[in-house]
Amino acid sequence: MRALVTARSEPHRVLDDDGTAEPYRMQLSIDDRVALEAALDAAEEVVAVGVGGDDARACVRSALERGADRGIHVRFDPIESIAGEKFATALARVAARESPDAVFVGESSSFSGPEIAGLAAARLDWPSVTRVTELGAENLDADAADPDAIDDRTSDTDLAVQRKLAIGRQEVVVASLPVVIGVDAGFADPDRASMDTVIAGRRAEIESNDLADLVPGETRFSMSIGGATVEHVTPNERWGRGRPPRTGTVEERIYRMLGRGEGETRSAGERIDAPPEDAADRVVEFLRANELL
Repeated sequence: MRALVTARSEPHRVLDDDGTAEPYRMQLSIDDRVALEAALDAAEEVVAVGVGGDDARACVRSALERGADRGIHVRFDPIESIAGEKFATALARVAARESPDAVFVGESSSFSGPEIAGLAAARLDWPSVTRVTELGAENLDADAADPDAIDDRTSDTDLAVQRKLAIGRQEVVVASLPVVIGVDAGFADPDRASMDTVIAGRRAEIESNDLADLVPGETRFSMSIGGATVEHVTPNERWGRGRPPRTGTVEERIYRMLGRGEGETRSAGERIDAPPEDAADRVVEFLRANELL
């Protein structure tokens, strides 16, 4: 079996020997470490895929140091975190080119749920199985299914998987290859690799692909906003955001930025210097004049 596995970053905080916490730094996510363990158990060749900037490339390198055979970096300079649907699109493009038997995606409720696995499967038109806790008929729990019966029903183009339904409940399904597998965070406790594996991973070449070449039409901006469409941008001239007012005296400009202007610039931030009854009458008059009452 050939497998792709996601290599995404998340912030980690490390404690010094004296207990002092260092600043957060981006490293390969725990979820994808678990997915890598699952891929290494099931596949003869594992390819780690990272999407983004230097953090993504570092995560691919980390996956290579943990036993992945190859690394692919989809390169671009992200503005902020990548939208899940956009990551799934880039992952699907790599999978379509590499033609693996399975794509492994780490998932947990705290970092990334099953949406990336499902979205990637939809773009590839492959089946998907999420919250997977075991792979292969020989590893299934006897309480969940009869391993011998499952083994008799599977072929070289099928994969038996056990998945979590709820607390204390599991089910077994047989998925046809190729398949996208969402690996539950409880699948395994990632082990440290041997020194030989780490050295080989540090020496391995990482294949780099520009985002525009792999996913035409996507930009560093669109990768962050997801499916949103921006038609026009209007600067906010209040509270100091956007372009400041260009007309009037300094005092008038400051008042307009604070929402306390006169005439057409009147707003909810305006103060009425009058006795309470007169102030109330003026508010009612304003609401009626603007058809708000």
